Amino acid sequence: MADRSHVEQIGDGGPTVRSMWNQWRKDNPDIRPDLTGVRFDGFDLSRFDFSGADFSRASLLDTNLRDADLTGADLTGADLTGADLTGADLTDVTGNIKAQGKSAEAQTGAVMPDGARHAEESPCPKNEDLQHHVRRVLRRACAHLAQAQSADGAWRVPPSPRFLENALACLIADAFVPELRPHLRATRRWVQAAPVQKHHEVPRLIESWLQGWVGSTAPTATLDVSHPLFSEPVFCDRRNFFLALALAVGAPVRGGPSREELQAQLLERLRARQTVRLKRWSGAELAALFLLLADEAPSADTVEALKALREAQSTSGSFGEQMGATLVALAALRRWDPTSEAFARALDFLLHERTTEGVWCFSPAEVWDTALLCRALEGCEDLEPAMFERAWSFLLRSQNEDGGWSYREGVESDTDTTSMAMLALPRTDAGTSASGLGRAYLERMQTPAGLWLTWQSRDDPPAEDVVAHAILALRKWGTVPAFWAPAGEWLALRARQEGGCRAHWYNIDSYASHEVGLALGPSHDSTRHLARELVERQNPDGGWPPTQGAASSAAATGMALALLTFYLPNEHLCVTRAIHYLAELQEPGGSWPGPLQMYGPRPFAIDYPMQIHALSVHGLAAVARASRTPPRPLTEL
Repeated sequence: MADRSHVEQIGDGGPTVRSMWNQWRKDNPDIRPDLTGVRFDGFDLSRFDFSGADFSRASLLDTNLRDADLTGADLTGADLTGADLTGADLTDVTGNIKAQGKSAEAQTGAVMPDGARHAEESPCPKNEDLQHHVRRVLRRACAHLAQAQSADGAWRVPPSPRFLENALACLIADAFVPELRPHLRATRRWVQAAPVQKHHEVPRLIESWLQGWVGSTAPTATLDVSHPLFSEPVFCDRRNFFLALALAVGAPVRGGPSREELQAQLLERLRARQTVRLKRWSGAELAALFLLLADEAPSADTVEALKALREAQSTSGSFGEQMGATLVALAALRRWDPTSEAFARALDFLLHERTTEGVWCFSPAEVWDTALLCRALEGCEDLEPAMFERAWSFLLRSQNEDGGWSYREGVESDTDTTSMAMLALPRTDAGTSASGLGRAYLERMQTPAGLWLTWQSRDDPPAEDVVAHAILALRKWGTVPAFWAPAGEWLALRARQEGGCRAHWYNIDSYASHEVGLALGPSHDSTRHLARELVERQNPDGGWPPTQGAASSAAATGMALALLTFYLPNEHLCVTRAIHYLAELQEPGGSWPGPLQMYGPRPFAIDYPMQIHALSVHGLAAVARASRTPPRPLTEL
């Protein structure tokens, strides 16, 4: 019978338990762990010291025993079906070892009594073993999704908190809204320990200024917006947002328009908000920032801006469900209408949105996340059909009246989410009907040049990933090729340019390559060019970096793998190394770690756990589909 204390020490396994267990083994070398008959199915027991342990009659189904020390262990009668013994030391074990239906000696990297063999020297596993390996990882990923799916069918997991929203809340409270100050003790502590983003000059300069404000009793830091990047159309709004705040609080600034010029720009854009189809939160920001810069004496302009601000408030009390817009709107209302119901509702919304740790997160993206996961796992046999049905029903219910979809419920439609929802929906009667409305929305949103913008603002340039998704959605639901052909030509040209494709909403090169490649088609020369580049950029660990020269990530690897399955057989070394990288990186609960660097607002990065999961699992699901549909005989990569 197993020793209860030994079993309790192992718990659920994992890295934290491993270090304590291995230290206990080191301190107690004479104790033989008694684990007879214990069920460890699916546990992460990699790199555990199980030398001499008694595992007789234990159940180790799908257990991760990679690099474990099993020297002298008793495995008599143990069931290791599906267990991963890669790199495990099986010297002097007792019992008939079986794993994945093969002898342990046949597994990659297992150390056998009659001669050691390292993983990097071993041949690729046979295709049937590889498929078993992929299915096991997919089962774990789908089990994680089963736990995370909400009752309404959505995957609604909030993003990780970040510096931007929380530092902005501190500034707004200190400079404008004293009612918010008593609620920010935990927020201030969190902000003071959080790093600023340094992947791009725009967030680095802005967050460094915010850091100086939060960390000082008498802020004197200069906001520097003189860098040329701040003049690019897609970043001008963020420049003006923080420039207006800095001027309103009396902070020194460098670069950008003067106070008078900025006020005129804000009012001009506010008045044109209907013409240029600005989102609700964008209009709220313009009105609020103008009011913060205006003289204290009311005028026709301030009356107009205050009216526009009130009209932009959502039923939730927020302004477009956006933290940044709601915070500056709260500040403007505190200055111009402090006793109003609008101010009280905005304050209540912000206090309600805090996490239990006292910090704020950026907006959830349940519609985008759900569509992204459904598309990634299309045809996956390991996700229960009922889970697909619930997710599809949620997407159908979340469609807006204009036929489009928004990244979350309760806000205006956008091109990218509309396309992704159409790619996720099945070819049922309901899916066909909803996608017909979505197709009409996309056709209305096409620019005169035949392209698509994300937010339909006049300053928003076309983006490769957004255009690619629109093409894929229209093609799937029957729009004639002539309608989207100019967009395809534009994508092909971008794919051939120096540096290749760039996604506007993820800082992941392979994501752009996959989406653009599928929009052009696997047989297109530009797509083959993108695939060749991916093969050349694979890191030594088998993964792909989000950007050239960076460390590998699960999300980048999943998207690279998804494209390469169109060209390479599953047993190709490039594919098998990627599969093993994803398998090794998968966490015990079935998810994958970040980073992700999704942009919102551009170029501020944010990590959404479900999006990391979707992009990572996309490649493995593509491998599973490729096993049923052999790769096309295209030009050798």
